Amino acid sequence: MEEQGTIQPAEKKDEALKSRLVAAPRDFFIGPVFAATRQTEGREVLVGERAYTIGGFHPVDPEKKPPALDVRHARALAVIISFRNRFSEDRVIRFSLNEFCNRYARSNGGRYARDIKKILGDLMDTYFRIRNITTKERHTYRIIERFHMIEKEIRRKDDLRANSNQQEMWFDSITLSPEFYEILERIEELQHIKLEVFTSIRSPLAQAIYLYIPSRAHHHTEENPFEITLTTLLNQVSHPVPPQKSKRQQLFIQNKNSIIYQLDGKETLSGFFHVRLAETSDGTDWKLQCWVERECHQRPKLPLPPYRNSKMVKAFLASGRAGDELNKRLSNVLPLDDYDQELMSRAKIKIEGNEKAFELAKALLGKTRFVSLLSEAKGDALEGKPTTKSPNHRLMNRIMEALRSS
Repeated sequence: MEEQGTIQPAEKKDEALKSRLVAAPRDFFIGPVFAATRQTEGREVLVGERAYTIGGFHPVDPEKKPPALDVRHARALAVIISFRNRFSEDRVIRFSLNEFCNRYARSNGGRYARDIKKILGDLMDTYFRIRNITTKERHTYRIIERFHMIEKEIRRKDDLRANSNQQEMWFDSITLSPEFYEILERIEELQHIKLEVFTSIRSPLAQAIYLYIPSRAHHHTEENPFEITLTTLLNQVSHPVPPQKSKRQQLFIQNKNSIIYQLDGKETLSGFFHVRLAETSDGTDWKLQCWVERECHQRPKLPLPPYRNSKMVKAFLASGRAGDELNKRLSNVLPLDDYDQELMSRAKIKIEGNEKAFELAKALLGKTRFVSLLSEAKGDALEGKPTTKSPNHRLMNRIMEALRSS
């Protein structure tokens, strides 16, 4: 048996690539099983000849009414499967909460850890009831059977619990339910998804669309796209439907990082997913037109803002750093993640209309320094510290100061 320490770099790279290609039940990709918004009760979804009841019931305790699952749970499930050893017959999947957070959100922040524990709890509490419409046969399963936690001594001496008898609870692994494990063993019932592509999509609505619409657009072309009205689409993914046609359109095109922008050109296993909006023939709604392009290249995205002429770039260069370093950082401009937006919301920072500026700041400063400045801004807001102009103005001043001094 080979020792873990003998893995060569090329093998490590192959293992990393494998970990990002995850297989899940095919029904999860051909129907809107995961809602675009958080749910408070159960949902009914028809997928081919199978009718799914998701949440809203508990087979043992009728008093429990767990909610239906949404795209946060789909993302968590994909991450869980990415840690699975496909050749192991063990239902236990081992990973630390820190590792999970990094794959789920590219962050190991405490805020994510708390949210992810709740999401994993939902995956253990929420049941699927599947009824075959033709045979009337029914079966019920959940995804996670149990959590495994271990107790460790308090590591940080400044922790208030360090002088007590308390211990830290560390997440160690989860055990899949026997029913879900059996599904994952039936290769013919699975479909793959690229984890890094799925988690790169920030909008929950865009995530919900990406999960199942590409399977419907698979055999369509730009000249003959798959079409679905926005009203129908939003209803299918359990997203609130704006009553006005213009508001439905706005939902998909507002902001520079719009739903259309996030979805168009996204890679699938069979090509590149493309989307656009068109009016319906009767003029009462808009429809999403979708197709999968099988060429081995992506269409160019919309041009990026002229970063090199920005004040932030000039401040970065004025600090004495080389142009090569600037190019490296400009190639890593990414959308704000959920944790960034949560901090900004608590700091009373206006995000809409300022996304590109903050994304550039994050790339130039680096994730750690950027989050540190957001945390300071959040602290100011919680303490009620006054500002001469606005929280945005104060944060931008700190960003500029950090760029000039680092």
